Amino acid sequence: MNRILSFVLAILLVGAIQPGYAQEGARQALTPENATQLVELIRLGRGSTDHVAFSPDGQTLAVAGTVGVWLYSVADLGTLTEPPLLDTQGIAKAMAFSPDGALLAVTTDDGLQMWDAGARSLSGSAPLKRTCEALAFSPDGSTLAFNLGYDGVLLWDVAAGAEKISLAGNMQSNGAVAFSPDGTRVAGSTTDYKVHLWSTADGSEAAALAGHTGYVYDLAFSPDGATLASASYDKSVRLWDTAAGVEIAALVGAETAPLDQAYSVVYSPDGSTIASGHAKGQVALWDAGSRTLKTTIAAGAGDIVDLAFSPAGAQLASASSLHSAALWDAASGAQTAVTVGHTHYISAVTFSPDSARLAITDWDLNIWLWDTAAGQQLNFSPTVPGAATTGLRNGMMLGYTPDGSVLASTNGFDVLLFEAATGAPIGTLDCNGTLASLAFSPDSSLAAVATSQGLYVFAVSSQEQMAFFASNDWLNDVAFSPDQTLIATAGKDYTARVYGLP
Repeated sequence: MNRILSFVLAILLVGAIQPGYAQEGARQALTPENATQLVELIRLGRGSTDHVAFSPDGQTLAVAGTVGVWLYSVADLGTLTEPPLLDTQGIAKAMAFSPDGALLAVTTDDGLQMWDAGARSLSGSAPLKRTCEALAFSPDGSTLAFNLGYDGVLLWDVAAGAEKISLAGNMQSNGAVAFSPDGTRVAGSTTDYKVHLWSTADGSEAAALAGHTGYVYDLAFSPDGATLASASYDKSVRLWDTAAGVEIAALVGAETAPLDQAYSVVYSPDGSTIASGHAKGQVALWDAGSRTLKTTIAAGAGDIVDLAFSPAGAQLASASSLHSAALWDAASGAQTAVTVGHTHYISAVTFSPDSARLAITDWDLNIWLWDTAAGQQLNFSPTVPGAATTGLRNGMMLGYTPDGSVLASTNGFDVLLFEAATGAPIGTLDCNGTLASLAFSPDSSLAAVATSQGLYVFAVSSQEQMAFFASNDWLNDVAFSPDQTLIATAGKDYTARVYGLP
């Protein structure tokens, strides 16, 4: 059992939910006799945003991530209600619309799924030799290209549902594959930082383009097929002459405005603009003719992992590693819409002792408090009253005092206390070392914290340190006895220790 889960369970056990709280309203208590009847009642959040793609008619934006694939109306991207979901029964690793918009291809750990985009129903599936994190349709829709990592690139006959050509190569597993506009070539990147071009007719290699000094994550052909753009961890977007097989230019930020690692690149439909997505939330718009920087968009703190122009070229969609998908005006760079409900890693959950609230913390600076009776499902707005600050970087653990008055959270180093009713901060339990476990006394007056340095005991109301016992090695867990006379710790030095009054 992982440490985070152990913490949450310890808090719930120490809290010892009172019999009067065993049932929330008319909700039935769980027992061994009825536990087989469990169903999902609430899902909070829409998962990550790992890939974005416009439908060919430009009316729908598909957003793929950990829950499946969400289909947003471009006109209502910020909807608080449930948008249509293609439930892939697994994390969507990659996706692509067919050129006619009839199909949406999605890969998961289980292989390929083909969805009828209009009916939103699964029309077919097939296993793949390896997990595929990048795929692309050929311009005529007859072929799919899959990046299978060290198994190379697979060209797949869509109509027959069978392998067409296998291209050997130690591919970068999360690197893109791309077809040339005429469908005669396919591009991919290998782990030696090279970009390769293959013939789709017989699988022969047409070029191996060297120049990048870091992994190449994304590839995009210009609309006329004469140029291939590649985005790399070396902080550059390079342009290649596809006929001559030589580098044309390297697009990098200026000394006064440097760009970070490049993860995504795309041409506008008319070929006049190149958009590149970078680390630290940067999106750069380049003039494709002069190869100069037009503008830089500050899109947030996460990596911009995917970009897509709308078919008309007026809008640019971005997907961030920190949970947001957004639309931008392609000419001005102004943000026009953003999705709601997507979150960063959810790291801990716990119920209040009366079961009325569910507390959630994530790796995006937030603590969320939810009313379990209302059972809100998708609108990921906190129910913390007023403008109370509940920020906590990389929250890892949560726990209520047994009386439900205080909520504690930690990022592994600091313990922050909040008023459970309002979310207002109370104070900090100042410890040294990495925190492993926390327990409240049954009467809610004391907090025991187990760290890599030892055991700390604090008064909850004043946050004053009352005692400290150094340990020879990490402590793994801590617990109060039900009668509050003893504190026990479990350590990596192969000892369990018990503390109490003499």
